[in-house]
Amino acid sequence: MRASFMLCAVLVSIASTMVVAQQVSVNYNHSQDFTQFHTYAWENNNPNQIANSILAQAALSDIDTALQGKGLSKVDMSANPDLILLLSGGLQQQTSYSAWGMRGFGGGMGGITPQQNVVATMVVDLYDAKNKQLVWRGLGQNTLSSNGNKNQQTVDNAVKKMFKQYP
Repeated sequence: MRASFMLCAVLVSIASTMVVAQQVSVNYNHSQDFTQFHTYAWENNNPNQIANSILAQAALSDIDTALQGKGLSKVDMSANPDLILLLSGGLQQQTSYSAWGMRGFGGGMGGITPQQNVVATMVVDLYDAKNKQLVWRGLGQNTLSSNGNKNQQTVDNAVKKMFKQYP
């Protein structure tokens, strides 16, 4: 009985960890020659920009660092950049459930506990300025914490994972 309870507890812990794990995906035009891109600029007229200004500033800074680490230089839009960057994001309320239970002789007991979470999504788009085509997209999604420093670390980790896959 004790072994089955422990196994159940371990499985619930693993499942709940997988639910809140950060998801990062990247897609890009594989036929695109990315060596031709040397400069980039941020698009300022974005209706879907990240609403939380502190997290947006962290994301902008992290993306600048990642791109400059790849050899690209940031310029103003008036300098005719090779790439145009768009940073978008959103928040969504989500309910997750934690289940627990145990069986014993003559029956058992258990329960389900609902928990409200805020899931944040960040989308980084890179457009070829000359051809006006999307050439690279990074997408990160994770559950936000009530700890602002942890959220900034989450953004930093998402950006690092995204740009690790920049060609």
